[in-house]
Amino acid sequence: MVRTRELHRRTRREVPYPLIALVGYTNAGKSTLFNRLTHAHVMAENMLFATLDPTIRQVTLPSGLHVLLSDTVGFISNLPTELIAAFRATLEEVLGADILLHVRDIAHEDTTAQKADVEQVLTSLFGKGASLDHLIEVHNKTDLWENAHGLRYHPPGNAMAVSAVTGDGVAALLSHIDHLLSDRLLNEYPLSIPHHDGRAMAWLYAHGQVLTRRDGEELAHFTARLTPANHARFVQQFPEYT
Repeated sequence: MVRTRELHRRTRREVPYPLIALVGYTNAGKSTLFNRLTHAHVMAENMLFATLDPTIRQVTLPSGLHVLLSDTVGFISNLPTELIAAFRATLEEVLGADILLHVRDIAHEDTTAQKADVEQVLTSLFGKGASLDHLIEVHNKTDLWENAHGLRYHPPGNAMAVSAVTGDGVAALLSHIDHLLSDRLLNEYPLSIPHHDGRAMAWLYAHGQVLTRRDGEELAHFTARLTPANHARFVQQFPEYT
């Protein structure tokens, strides 16, 4: 199973799309948010460990950037080390993610304690002192919080507020992920493509963010943002245009 998962990850690295992993306390609404973002129908039940195998789907961000979104097992209080090892299939996706979304049930009375439990598990995975600057805290179930308090929920700090059930805040979350990935992963490249080569232009628009386009007599001159891996793929497929 470990070898099979490594083959799957190697295949994804060769695609390659950035990977976003959902983490959080069990029943925080990760699978519901996953379904909302991917239009999938992953099991989302109010029960322990409803998600055991890593489920991965493609999502297109507002800029057109394609990413992979992975749902993971829900954490619980005092999760034993042996259990973490047993759930390695899904937790391995956390270690390789470009962005972590820590989904919290903000309407739960123990939400602060649940946050601490999740952070403890992440520390056990990444090691003490590891940088988690790629983590976005997502306060889910704002509809329940607002119904209980009669107020509009405003998340503290840099957290994002969403309701996976109603879709409120999801567009803003996708835009935030888009900006964060652009800052972390994308580089700007000048590229010139002949007007007649629609295939190369289509590839560029599909895999990168086109910032500028200037049309000459024979060539279209682009400034595009690409991951280094996708730029290498473009060079390999269209070496005459670089």
